[in-house]
Amino acid sequence: MLTVQVLVALVSVTLVQGGAVFSQSPSVVPVSLGDSVTLECSVKGDNVNRINVRWIRQTPGKQPEGVVKFNSDNKIYRPSAIPDRFVPSRDESKNSYLLTVSNIQEGDDSVYFCFMYYTDGEQTWGEGTRIKVLKSGLPPPVLQLFPPPTQEVSANGSVTVTCLLSGFYPGFVDVSWSVDGAPVTSGVHSAPVWLDSANAAQNTYVTSSSLSLPAAEWQTHALYSCIAKHESSPTPVIASITPQGC
Repeated sequence: MLTVQVLVALVSVTLVQGGAVFSQSPSVVPVSLGDSVTLECSVKGDNVNRINVRWIRQTPGKQPEGVVKFNSDNKIYRPSAIPDRFVPSRDESKNSYLLTVSNIQEGDDSVYFCFMYYTDGEQTWGEGTRIKVLKSGLPPPVLQLFPPPTQEVSANGSVTVTCLLSGFYPGFVDVSWSVDGAPVTSGVHSAPVWLDSANAAQNTYVTSSSLSLPAAEWQTHALYSCIAKHESSPTPVIASITPQGC
């Protein structure tokens, strides 16, 4: 069994109480089923014994979930739904808090946030570290691209091209757009990822992204592409549409 030791420091450096600095990295920790991993939130400029910590995780399509709380008085609070594989601790030599997750399971794939706070209310969040459970044969996203409705094209306002992504697991996906092969960011809106209730037994995810632009520009470009990057494949999944074909 492999044990992975990872330094997690809150990337968004924050100053609290007399200039204490909290830091977190990296953003992703790859592990295999059955492995163990230790995440670490460090403090500079203050004593870790004065600080409380909560570990909170965010899984795509679900509400944030409290994993465990470890107070400065060494008291541990763990929700009944969280197994004792999740063990918090403090390393005074490194002035940091740790979270060790042993015997990694598929359901542990999530983004874990370290929330550190003082009893007087001062607090700070990290940007989170994903425990990425490595698996083969993952289902990739299926992309469907929808042109703007005819009434939008004939109007003087804006038009919207919509990209629907479905059938993928896990629920971490990066969606971008290009027009005539050039990346675009203006007018892009991506929805949250959610569990596909129509295929609940398969535990796959759904999301959508849209590109809005002035109606007058719609016919002036030759190709609109929705690009999905997902860990099921080293190459992006791309769906394209041409105004002439609509």
